Amino acid sequence: MAPNIEYPYMPPGRFLKYASPDDPFMVAAARARAEQASDALYPVGAAMVVGGAMVARAGNGFNRGAGKVHVCPRIVLDVPSGTGYELCDLHDPTGHAERMLLQVAREAGIDPAGSDVYLYGHWWACEPCWSALIEAGVRDLYVTDDAHERFAREKVYGETLTPGVKSVYIAGPITNVEDFESQKRFYEALGEAAEQVGCRSCIPHRDSGETQWAHDENKAADVFAWATGAVRDCDVVAADVSVPSLGTGGELVEATREGKHIVLLSKRGSRVSAFVRGNPSVVYHIEYIDEADAARQLRNVLRQL
Repeated sequence: MAPNIEYPYMPPGRFLKYASPDDPFMVAAARARAEQASDALYPVGAAMVVGGAMVARAGNGFNRGAGKVHVCPRIVLDVPSGTGYELCDLHDPTGHAERMLLQVAREAGIDPAGSDVYLYGHWWACEPCWSALIEAGVRDLYVTDDAHERFAREKVYGETLTPGVKSVYIAGPITNVEDFESQKRFYEALGEAAEQVGCRSCIPHRDSGETQWAHDENKAADVFAWATGAVRDCDVVAADVSVPSLGTGGELVEATREGKHIVLLSKRGSRVSAFVRGNPSVVYHIEYIDEADAARQLRNVLRQL
């Protein structure tokens, strides 16, 4: 019996069909999800069946294969399910598993007309995917009979949005900041955001005592040694680059040399150097409105690393 579910989209005259997770064709779709989906946060696999035989498999994220580092703006910005695809090229409908499956089949000389498609990893299909399937002549689209529970967004993200990184270095200008008390509170809010998702934070003014001796020429070498060592010991450097800072720039160079992920933060409207934005170690650039927005976005970025 079909579950009584209100789907976000269903084309007129069409409906989903259901198969158990251990159905051989659903198992093939699950294997495609594991091996071919490049979206590590919401992986989806699909299998095409013609005449009782599996003829093609594909994964979402443009079928690139698992293991790619990608931070999705839709997750960073808390975009509702089924919306905001234009924000993320990896999640563009042309890269959804259903569309990828049609592409793979056609490239192999297989006519999708009359085929059945098995989808593993999601509980519904968006309008562009349904339209592509219908236009291609696909007969039926199958999901698991418990897909609405197994692949609910909250459940999938509960499993995949767990930071793989354990420590974050919070970088930003110190020496030439006019209101350093406010800036300290900002860095501490970023550190707290990191800790809320299970990452240890390292904040220079809090953890090094740098404010006590940063302007002492006799201690300059100690500042350099401490900061480079702290960057080396952390997994991610989250750097506020709203205001130019030679020290922050040096920390970013050190992070790149050490192969660390870099997350840039800048207040909306700030002009950030192209040299900094173009650093290949930068995995995401957060443009924030205020302290709370910066902290929220940083949490959502770290959950994806």
